[in-house]
Amino acid sequence: MRRGRARGTQPPFDGRTMPVSTIRRLAFALTLCTWGLLVFGASVRVHGAGLACPDWPLCFGQVVPPLDFQVGLEFGHRVVAGLISLGFLALGALLWRSREAVARPARRWWGLAAVLLIVQIVLGGLTVLELLAEWTVTSHLLTGNAFCLTLLLLTLCLAEERAPRRLALGVVPRAGAIVLAGLVLAQLTLGGLVASSHAGLVCGTFPSCNGGAWFPSFSGELGLQVGHRLVAWLLLGAALLQVATTRGRGSVGRASLVLLGVVVAQAAVGISNVLLRLPVEVTLLHSFGAAGTVLCTGWLNNEVWRSAVREPTTTPSVGATALAGEHV
Repeated sequence: MRRGRARGTQPPFDGRTMPVSTIRRLAFALTLCTWGLLVFGASVRVHGAGLACPDWPLCFGQVVPPLDFQVGLEFGHRVVAGLISLGFLALGALLWRSREAVARPARRWWGLAAVLLIVQIVLGGLTVLELLAEWTVTSHLLTGNAFCLTLLLLTLCLAEERAPRRLALGVVPRAGAIVLAGLVLAQLTLGGLVASSHAGLVCGTFPSCNGGAWFPSFSGELGLQVGHRLVAWLLLGAALLQVATTRGRGSVGRASLVLLGVVVAQAAVGISNVLLRLPVEVTLLHSFGAAGTVLCTGWLNNEVWRSAVREPTTTPSVGATALAGEHV
């Protein structure tokens, strides 16, 4: 009968399994590459190259089409996405071959990421076939960020094999982490709708909207931009509150502080994007920051919910105390 393996230990390397540290590095590398791919996708959009290849999965009916700048952007985006998909499949193979050394939750994260990748591929095709419809562009953005976040959570799961357990946090920090996740999801959705509907300059000033009220309307394209700004204010306030309630709480406090810094930087880039009339470089930096905000929020929630179960406190029984006294 095979004996159980103690948590946090690894079987000897036998040539068939891969060290967990190596698998973790691959998962983290894929996370960074996917983050870069999200920015690459934004570059395709801001350069008006989303339909440079008018068909899918081929480009002008060819595997490798004649390239100009716009076709090169769209075709290059597809190539990089394909390479990341191959790397992801390799990661799954390594997780399966090293299943004795890898905790089951890591394989579950990979399974969830696999589902998201399939959905993302389908949405990528629909984005072209539906001629950049707002719902396909926004859904493609959301699913891409969800895939990137799942890869990060897989990486963190692999890194936690030997991490010590932590004391539980109070209700407020945990509720705050959930609220932050909801606000980030809402903000990413609104940002995708603003971009896909070309509503980025509907409000051409800041903090007011075209020199008038801050929030003049919540309908139409104007409502998308106003709602995007309102959620940004709420997100900033929630991040400040999270820092205040997790100060001195180790990694949770650090994650809260990093998230606040990213939110502040992202807000500054967003304001600059409006005031400078959507320059390409600032728009891409805003897309980079949006994905970074998602990842930091996921990291914070991972730290918070790892601390959700308090260490059991054991009180020595009377018999145990008496027995200890006999050995003094």
